[in-house]
Order: sequence, then C-alpha cells, then structure tokens
Amino acid sequence: MSPEQYKPDQFKNDLKRVLSLIRTGQRYLEDGKVVELSALESRIADLCEQARTLAPEQRQEVAPLLASLTEELGQFETRMQQEYSDIQRQLRGISNTAQATNAYAQAARTK
Repeated sequence: MSPEQYKPDQFKNDLKRVLSLIRTGQRYLEDGKVVELSALESRIADLCEQARTLAPEQRQEVAPLLASLTEELGQFETRMQQEYSDIQRQLRGISNTAQATNAYAQAARTK
C-alpha cells in the first residue's frame, strides 16, 4: 500500500475512533456519568492537523466522515448544554431549599 493510500485510510480509522468516543460520551451523559473531554479534544485537534496534510482529492474522500464528526459534535454539545441546564436548575433548587431551611432556623431561634 502506498503512503498516499495509507494516509486517508489511517485518517478514516482515527476519525471513526473519535466518533465512537463522542457516542460513548453521549451514553455517559445519559447515564449521569462524568465525561472526560480532554482526550476527545486532543484527538479532534490531531484529526484537524491530519486533515490539513491530506491532498485535496483525499479531503474529498473523507469529507462525509468529517460532516458526520461535525454533526455528532453538534448533538453532543446540545446534550451537554441540556445537562448543564438541568444541573443549574437542581443547584438552584438546593440553594433555595438551603435558604429556606436557614430562614426557618433563624426564625425559630428568635422566638
């Protein structure tokens, strides 16, 4: 296999691994688990660097996979924003409950 053929194949394999990491992250979010983004971020940066080194015709070949990456990342971002909003609401509820408890405790002490 010539280097020209190997490079896009390796890129495709790396991209498929990143897509798999994104899907795993989405499942973790759904399960309420912590998602480690630093590994994903560095792998995406590596993919971008690889994409810059591909010849124009090779870029055309991997373009559908890059479109999938963009779509998956968009969905992942949306899901993470939803989770963040849910957590913010829960924290506000906890904070409100703590404030109410403290207020009742203060009122009970002053009687």
